[in-house]
Amino acid sequence: MTKIVEGAMLVIAVLGTAGGVWNRIKLGKGIGVRFVQYLGLVLLVPIIAILSLEGRISQEMTGAIAAAAVGGVLAGIGKDE
Repeated sequence: MTKIVEGAMLVIAVLGTAGGVWNRIKLGKGIGVRFVQYLGLVLLVPIIAILSLEGRISQEMTGAIAAAAVGGVLAGIGKDE
């Protein structure tokens, strides 16, 4: 079952990244702060989940890394508006 979840996380990371880059190219926009935040979430969350499922990081470490990653990506989200 974990292999299915890991595969799904890999698909989310790859398709999310490819879709985001395709959107930027299609719209003719550059890579801005919002896109970097989007990529951070699309890549970090599945990677953290896969590492946790593989047992490479403990449950406590998973929570700490997830909180730090999401906090770092979303920090200052209101000051750009």
